[in-house]
Amino acid sequence: MKWQWLVAPGSAIYLVPLVLLAGAAVVLRDRSATRAVLRWWAAVAGVCLLVAASKIAFYGWGTGVRAWDLTCFSGHTALSLAVWPVVLMLLAPQDRPGWRATAALAGTAFAGLIGYSRIPLGAHPVSEVIAGLLLGGLGAALGLRAMWRRSLHGTFLPAVVFAIGVSVVLPPDRVVAFSSEKWFKKIGTAPAGTERPYSRKKWRLVTVTTTSRGLHM
Repeated sequence: MKWQWLVAPGSAIYLVPLVLLAGAAVVLRDRSATRAVLRWWAAVAGVCLLVAASKIAFYGWGTGVRAWDLTCFSGHTALSLAVWPVVLMLLAPQDRPGWRATAALAGTAFAGLIGYSRIPLGAHPVSEVIAGLLLGGLGAALGLRAMWRRSLHGTFLPAVVFAIGVSVVLPPDRVVAFSSEKWFKKIGTAPAGTERPYSRKKWRLVTVTTTSRGLHM
C-alpha cells in the first residue's frame, strides 16, 4: 500500500477547514446547535494546541521520554481521530442511531489507518502514534458527545463531501509543501535561544551513548 496517500487526510491544513465547514453547516441548519459546535471546535483546537506545544517543546528544548522514544504527539494521528469520526457521523441521519454509530466507527478506523501509516512512512515511532491516539481519542469522545444529536443540512452535504474527497484523493506530493514542521522548528528555537532545532537522530543518540557507557563501567 502507498502510505503517502494517507498524508493529506490527516493534515491540519485540510482537516481544520473541514471542521469549520462542517460545524458552520450544522449551525446554519439549527441555531440551537451553536454551543455544541463550539464545544466540538474547542476540543479540536485543544488537540491542535497540545500537539503544537509538544513539538515546539521538543524542537526548542529537546523534551521527551527517551526510554519510550517519545518526543511529541503524532499530529496526523491525533487530529484525524478527533475529526473523522465526528464528520462521518454528521453525514448520517439524526433518526438513524445505528448508522451514526457505524459512521463514527468507520471514521475511527480510518483515523487509525492514518495513524498507523505514520510508522512505515518514518514520520513517527510507535510510541508517538500511541500518544496521538490517546489525545485524539479524548478529542473524539468530546466531539461525539457534543455533536451526537446534530447532523448536516442536505444543502451543505455536497460541499462537505467534496471537501472530504479533495483531502483523500489529493496527490501526496502536493501535501509536503504544506508541512507545519518547519514552523514548529522556528517557533521552538526562538524562545529557547538555540541556533538549531533539536533533531530526533541526535536526541536518540544520547540514549545510545548513555547506555553504551553504562555497559562499559
